[in-house]
Amino acid sequence: ITVLCVAVALTGIIPIFPIFIAIITGFLAYFVSLRVDIEYEYTLTDKEIDIDMVLNKQKRKHVTNIDLTKMDIMAPIESDKLADYKNIECKTEDYSSKIKESKNIFVMYYDGQRRILIEPDERLYKAIYNCAPRKVYNS
Repeated sequence: ITVLCVAVALTGIIPIFPIFIAIITGFLAYFVSLRVDIEYEYTLTDKEIDIDMVLNKQKRKHVTNIDLTKMDIMAPIESDKLADYKNIECKTEDYSSKIKESKNIFVMYYDGQRRILIEPDERLYKAIYNCAPRKVYNS
């Protein structure tokens, strides 16, 4: 930007510089606004959860696939059942609403390598529980 300012000052077209800055700012604001409303959609089919990211209720992008047979444990984020997993260093992937006051966020340790945060509704929770009852906790 410094080089651009010097070049503009030397060429004598200073009145164009504020317009250039306004156009750049407008483009940046547009691209930032595309990522404002993010939702996650979970689909359970045959012991697999597909997670899609929905941007601004228009564009859908497949994010990940979780095979429930490789899941180590799933419990609420504040559960004592996760005590043995707290010290495991693994990649954290957050597919929840990111609202701190939400009481429905579950942590899923997957294949010993990933810590996944999801926010299932009651139907999805029951379906996951039916697929892996010994690995899913509600307290």
